[in-house]
Amino acid sequence: MNIIVSGRHLSITDAIKSYAEKKVQKLEKYFDRLIKVQVNLDVESERHRAEMIVSATKGSVLIAEVIDHNIYAAIDRATDKLERQLTRHKEKLHQKRPRRGTPSAGPPEGL
Repeated sequence: MNIIVSGRHLSITDAIKSYAEKKVQKLEKYFDRLIKVQVNLDVESERHRAEMIVSATKGSVLIAEVIDHNIYAAIDRATDKLERQLTRHKEKLHQKRPRRGTPSAGPPEGL
């Protein structure tokens, strides 16, 4: 899985980058076919925004965006949102669909 952490109006420190990467790596526990995770962090007048864009197999894209007063809390809440989305996505993929009708053994007798 490729993890990209970028910041707008914010310099990404090693602590923030390692924290975000550590949180994102835990997402593989919920869905193991992740290709890329883009983490965009932004600050606007004491409002911290964390946006995470997850690319999975077969073109699936999941997005979580959170605004909080603390950058670490925003990362945590965005990760929690993605955990729920990935769980639902995995359940949808593995859902068994009922069969339509039963196979017939041939023409009915007496014809």
